[in-house]
Amino acid sequence: MIDRLHHYIRELRMRRKSMEAVKKQNRSFEDGKVEETKALETEVSTLQEKLKQLQSELEVKSKEVNTSEANAAALSKQSEGFLLEYDRLLEENQNLRSQLQSMDLGLSRSTSKKNT
Repeated sequence: MIDRLHHYIRELRMRRKSMEAVKKQNRSFEDGKVEETKALETEVSTLQEKLKQLQSELEVKSKEVNTSEANAAALSKQSEGFLLEYDRLLEENQNLRSQLQSMDLGLSRSTSKKNT
């Protein structure tokens, strides 16, 4: 019976030691997890800030693009107007030249009739 008690006490000591080793290992594992969790939380907050910054930049760039597109459309319409005005002025110029040429011909004929 004493042998058995002695055997159980020895077994109990061994189990306590192994249980302490497991607890110690578990604590170091949990500490590692805590550090890893903190690192991940820091990374998440950094990435969230970067995301907000990128969204802000995207919004600014989108506004710039919209403004540029509106300016391009306005310039295109203005260019069309200028082309129409240019065509009108060319036609008016041609008409005036024709009238001037007709007048020159009429004057030269009347001058030549007077000379003869």
